[in-house]
Amino acid sequence: MYAMVTRRTMNPARVQETRERAASEFWPKLQQAPGFVSFSLIEGEDGVNTTVVLWQSKAQADAFRDETASWSRTLEEEFGHRTETRGGGEVVEHLTARA
Repeated sequence: MYAMVTRRTMNPARVQETRERAASEFWPKLQQAPGFVSFSLIEGEDGVNTTVVLWQSKAQADAFRDETASWSRTLEEEFGHRTETRGGGEVVEHLTARA
């Protein structure tokens, strides 16, 4: 598996609008992308949100990078959310609940 991790300082006045637009424009594309595993949005107490997107492989994550870059531009230019850090890497441990 491959993880993409992004941290953003959010514009508090636009958070709800951002989530609504993501739900209609970006998340459906993400969910339908080949190799997509999961998406988590962690709302930090410090106003910095972290997203973690898991993919089956780096190649599949790379194939979606144009969509990701376009959405990132929207977040920054239209909503005023500032990207702090962005990165990715191979997942070396992944635990889920026991059945």
